[in-house]
Amino acid sequence: MRGPFQLGTGKRFADFTDGLSNVIWVGEKQVALTQQGVGWSDCSTYNGDYPTCWGRGVTTGLTTNPRDTGIKFGSRHTGVVQFCFGDGRVRSLPVSIDPYTLTLLGTRGHGQVIPDY
Repeated sequence: MRGPFQLGTGKRFADFTDGLSNVIWVGEKQVALTQQGVGWSDCSTYNGDYPTCWGRGVTTGLTTNPRDTGIKFGSRHTGVVQFCFGDGRVRSLPVSIDPYTLTLLGTRGHGQVIPDY
């Protein structure tokens, strides 16, 4: 399966064959409390030359634990993480979401039916 974007390649809306509303484009970034203000972990919103800054993926799961040091999508919200989908809407996803469903939402062009979440 392919993520929504690959470094160095342009994507058109037509490349999102599963529909823009079924693909995560942007999500909240987990930064552990002990790493806030530390450049290599708590970097800018986007730093194209350092993958830790932009390299979150759906295969590592979601977290709301402020002490989690993983490179994950995460938040300080209770039990949910906010995501922006390709159609522009923002939705909260529960940290308990099925990993397979999260993987489907984080890829484009897989052709699978996305289970309810």
